[in-house]
This record gives sequence, structure tokens and C-alpha cells, in this order.
Amino acid sequence: MLLLPDVTLVCADTLNHALAARALARCCERIRFGRAVFLTDAAPPDVRLPDEVETRRIAPIATRDAYSTLMLKGLAGHVGTSHALVVQWDGYAMHPEAWDDAFLAFDYCGAPWPWGEPDRRVGNGGFSLRSRRLIDALASPEVVLRGNEDETIGVHARDSLESRHGIRFAPVDVASRFSFEVAYPAGKPFGFHGLFNFCRVESEDEITALAPTFSDAIARSPQLVSLMRNCAAMGLWRATQAIATRILGAEPSHVEAGRTGRASREALARGAAIGRNDRCPCGSGKRYKQCHGAIDAPVSPSPIAEDPDVLARRGASAHAEGRIEEAESAYRAALALSPGHTLADHYLGVVETHRGRLDDATPRLERTAAARPADPDFQVHLGLAYAAADRLDDAIACYRRAIDRGPGHAGAWNNLGLALQQQNRLDDAIASFGAALAIAPADDRVRWNLGTARLGLGDREGWNDYEARHSVPELGGRVPPVAMPRLDSVDVEGRTIVLDAEQGHGDTLQFVRFAGALAAAGATVVVRAPAILAGLLRTVPGVAEVVAPEVRPAGDAWLPLASMPRLFGASPQGTDAPPAPYLFADPSIVAAVREALEPRRGRLAVGLAWAGNPRHPNDRRRSCPLAALAPLIARADVDWVSLQHVDGEDQIPGVREASRLLLPDARHDFDRKAALMTQLDLVVSVDTSIAHLAGALGLPVWILLPFAAEWRWGVSGATTGWYRSARLFRQPGPGAWDATVRALSAAFDAEFTA
Repeated sequence: MLLLPDVTLVCADTLNHALAARALARCCERIRFGRAVFLTDAAPPDVRLPDEVETRRIAPIATRDAYSTLMLKGLAGHVGTSHALVVQWDGYAMHPEAWDDAFLAFDYCGAPWPWGEPDRRVGNGGFSLRSRRLIDALASPEVVLRGNEDETIGVHARDSLESRHGIRFAPVDVASRFSFEVAYPAGKPFGFHGLFNFCRVESEDEITALAPTFSDAIARSPQLVSLMRNCAAMGLWRATQAIATRILGAEPSHVEAGRTGRASREALARGAAIGRNDRCPCGSGKRYKQCHGAIDAPVSPSPIAEDPDVLARRGASAHAEGRIEEAESAYRAALALSPGHTLADHYLGVVETHRGRLDDATPRLERTAAARPADPDFQVHLGLAYAAADRLDDAIACYRRAIDRGPGHAGAWNNLGLALQQQNRLDDAIASFGAALAIAPADDRVRWNLGTARLGLGDREGWNDYEARHSVPELGGRVPPVAMPRLDSVDVEGRTIVLDAEQGHGDTLQFVRFAGALAAAGATVVVRAPAILAGLLRTVPGVAEVVAPEVRPAGDAWLPLASMPRLFGASPQGTDAPPAPYLFADPSIVAAVREALEPRRGRLAVGLAWAGNPRHPNDRRRSCPLAALAPLIARADVDWVSLQHVDGEDQIPGVREASRLLLPDARHDFDRKAALMTQLDLVVSVDTSIAHLAGALGLPVWILLPFAAEWRWGVSGATTGWYRSARLFRQPGPGAWDATVRALSAAFDAEFTA
């Protein structure tokens, strides 16, 4: 899994909802973005988005100019990261392995245009990377739409953007590795744009299935005609025929589509040869040239008629390689031929679990687990569906049945540990993770799980296991800033040490406190972190310099920030960590915020954060529905000030009491938010970066925690050594926010009522 925490994925579409959702799903299959946003009017109920994609309502986009204006002037309110990846339904990420952090060194990167001056060829916006700095610069009145928005950015406004705003355009060689459109480069770029390029990035089956779904507008477009020609040139006759049929459905007199459709039917009737790089029709999952098409194969088979077993095996092969949509299609095709096919039915349930469709997944998995009771994998998959629905006792029972049937099933032991961890049974979880590691000692995911359980119990040995995150793609920190050794001791006199931010913003704010200890030992400390945090991090005592993630500074050694507690042998409970405050708000920003907040209506001013990043794996447990906080927000003696930046604010219209919330502009970036917090009497926050920011500033903060809180908060107690100004309010049981809010209200009465 490629991690891009500093990139917001953005797609705007009010016409082709299903196709846009498909493009977003393609991008999210193997990439985890800082945020993913679908800007649309009202998607039909049958359009399914990946769980991590949030929908933001916009007016219908009626014209090309309206879309270009939105892309030129309307992205600022939807992008809080350093960069945005703009995609369209016919352009998306295909090769995460081609990502290069060097792309983030530029403010604009799009597929090269083959025309124009050599230094003006980077511009296609259909799949483009844009920095927040560019988005802000485009708000200038001097930038006026001329032609399409990418033409405006890359040609008409380029001189002004470069000279007045310092905007950096990617050179052609970088842009060619990033994306392609008209000119198809060598290798596999990160993404692409253009319907006519589907033949180069999608399977023939996929194109054939997509063709009937295209709207009449797409069917009449020259891009679809180009795709038809390209498919014909490549011998993709089934796809060619499907496209020709769709074009003729919109334009019955289309001469070229009629002629090409007839040619494709004739080719199919002759029996088109199997391509050497195609999947072998025997269902082995191998390419034809490596199976029945090998030189020494005794017989070269004719194409085999589809049967459910072949389709199920094909789906399983695609599933194992991460091609989820292809796998789902194969499973559904197998079930269409054989409704009771156990393997296809079961693994379709696994796909549905992965996509959060638990109402569909659970009956499938229950049915197939009962049909194959001796298969431990079937029990594990059913357990995962139960766990996703917070049916933890049922999940634990499934995992134990799997272990009974296969004691050497490391995955069952690991998942049992995770479920026990969610019940705060950390000693039992540690035993389960240990059993998994005895079977699979090299499994770094299990070792990291073991580390978090140990840390939750206050065991300093857990720091060693916590280091395993660097070997897990979806957990690991950044690569070393340059070719420098990893810091392995506190003997740093006279050395330059680079500390690398990793994981979430809250982790960065929590662990940057150790920079002062390194500086006190004689080091020059450089912190590499997202630009959104740079201003605050520069106020940390001992931090000499803060650089952006794409910068590779010189230094003598480096270390990820979350590895600092291990280096100093700190307690997981933070009792011996450098105390707060160690972050400080800018006095000039404080003065401006103070003026904007006056006058107060209530006796108290309290900041409120109820939602974290929706893409956090545990967000559904750690974020509190705003409606649950309604009794608290109803208090007339308090000015409630929202500290949310976009995430969670869509809940406000649905909560009557939330109309009392103040929504200051200062909530939208960390520098102003820190200044805003200094003017409040209290901050109330769920476990997200807001809580860490308040604690690092040394301000009073009441933190609402789920029943099974993250390791840093331990398993019990109302205080934490990490932030002496914090008070912890824990759920008494899983999901019990109402009880937590009642405890918070009682604390308000005791603390603030005369």
C-alpha cells in the first residue's frame, strides 16, 4: 500500500457518477491518501464509493467552463494537505509503484503535451498533481479562465504564476513518469488520462463490460471512437464490438462504427488467437505463454468455454494480486452460472467485507462457512466480517474455531489478538500475538500488533516491537531523507540529526517534544514534516530547521519521530517524557484571533473537535457523532467553538443544537488553530491531532476516548503523563458515547458551575 498522507484525492463530476466512483476506487485500491473527496451534486443510490471517499455537495456542472472554473477557483475549501491529486472518470492512478516523492517538489504536474515550446509542454489537468500553494495562487484576480483550466495554468497564466508566486512546474521528464495522455511514454507512469487509453491500461474484459454503461454523450464523443480504433488495432475484438454497439446505440447511422462492428464480429467468428501475454484459458492463473502456450506444451488449446470453476479460480488469482474489481466480476459471473458455487460465493463475501458492504457479506460468509466447516480460512473471513460490525464475541468464536481446525494458522491467532485488544483484554491479546509469531516469526504486522499491546500495558519492551512498522508498507515511516545512517544512540554532540515525521499529524505533535533532548545533548536538529505543521514545529525548543517532506537535507544521522521514545527509553505512559508546553502560538496571530472572537456570549469559551480523519483505520470508533454531543452543546453558558477543519462538519445541519457552534476561519490551519486555542477556557476533543495540539501547548483539554483506546492512553485512568493538562473520559463499553458525554456534562457542572 502506497501512503500519500500529504495528498488529497479530488474528483468532481455531476454527470458520470458511477464512472467517477470507479476512478476513485481504482485510485484507492493500493494507495492511502491523506483524504479523498468526491465533489458532486447527488449520486444515485446504487453508486458505491470506497469507504475512505467522502462526498461534498456542489451545484451541477453544466458546461466545460463551469468545470474549469471549479478546478481553477473552487478547490481551496476542499484541500487541507500540501497537494491535491485531481482525477476524472477517464483518468486515474494505475501504477503506485511508479510514485516518486520528487513529484511533490513541484506545484503542478500533468501529462506532457506533445505540442508547444519545449519548456511549456507540461499541462494536462485530467490527471494532475497540484500544490496547495498553486491552489491559493489561482485565487488571485489576475488569473482569469482562458480556454480550459489546464491551458490557463500551463500557458496563459504561467509567467505570472512563476514570477509573482514562485510556482514550480514539473519538467517534461518528471511529468512523463507521472502521467501520460496524448504521448504514451516508455515504462509505466503513475497514472494516465484519456478514454482512448483504456486499451493500454485495462483488460479487454473490463472494457467490454464498461462499454454498455457509457452515456449517450460519451458514445457520441470522438474519444470513444478513438478507443474503438485502438482496440481494433490491438486485436481486442470483443471490446471493439461492444464499443461499436454502444456507438450505434446513440448514433445508428455512424458509418465507421457499423463497419468496425462487422469486422469485429467476423474476427470473433474466425476465433481470434489467444495473446501470448493473456491469461491462459485453462484457469491456471498463468499467462498463456507460460502455460499451454509454452514452446514445449504438447497441445495448444482452443479457447475454453467459461465454467464456474474456471471463473472462480480466475477471480481468486485476481484477488490475490489486488485486482479487486476484476475478482468481483469473476465471482459474480461464476455465481450466475452456478448460484450455489461455494468458493465464488465465499470470496465474493470477502470482497464485500473489504468494501464495507457487511449486510451483503455476512450472510454469504455464514452460509459458506457452514457449508465448509473444516476450512479455517472460511472461519477467519467470517470472523473479520463480525469484527468489522463490532460483533467481537462472535468474531472471537470464529477465530477460535479456525485455530481448532488449524492450530498453525498464524492469521487466525493474529486476528484473535486484534479482537481481544478491542475488548481491552491486552494480556490475552499478547498471548495470541505471541502464538502467531511462534508460527510466523517474520510477520512484521503481527510484531507491530504485539508492540501496541505491550505499550498499552506500559511495557517499555513494546518499543522494540513497535519498530516493526517500518517493514509494513501501510504503517512504515518515510525512507531516509538521504543516504545517512539511522540514529542509534543519544551520543549526538556536534552532529546534525534529521527527525522524520511519520504516521498522523498527532504523532508528529506528540513526539517532536524529544527534539529538545537531542539539542540539549549537543545536536543540531532538523525536522522533516508536512508544510501544514512547519510553523508550529519551528517553535519547539531545540529545533533548528523544519523542511518539507520532499526535501533531502544533509545530516549525520536520521530517525523517525515515533522512534524517539525508544531511543530515550521513555515510558509508554509518558511519565518521564519532556513535559509540555513545547509548542507555542505566534503572538501576532493570537492578537488577530482574539479580536475576531470578541465579544463572547457565554461565560465560557470551549473548543470542540468531534471527528478525526475519516481514513484512519479506527476512525469509526474514535470519532464521536456530533448528535451524541447535543446535550453538551445545548448549554447556554458556553460559547462552543468548532475546531474541525472540514471533516465532520457535514453533520452540523442535522443536529439542531449545533446551530450554536461558532465557526471561526482560524480553525482551518494549525498555526491559527493554535492561536485560537490560547483564547479558549477549555478544549474538548476526541483522540485526534486537536487533542495533541492542545496538550502540546499546555492548555486544558478533555479527551474523549473509545473503550479500547490507542496504546498511548493506556487502558484505564483519567490522566496521562504525555499531557499533564489533559483529562481523559473513557467509554465504559464499546460505542458508549452517551455515557461518556454524561460524564463530561457532570464534570462541567462540577468544574464550572458556581
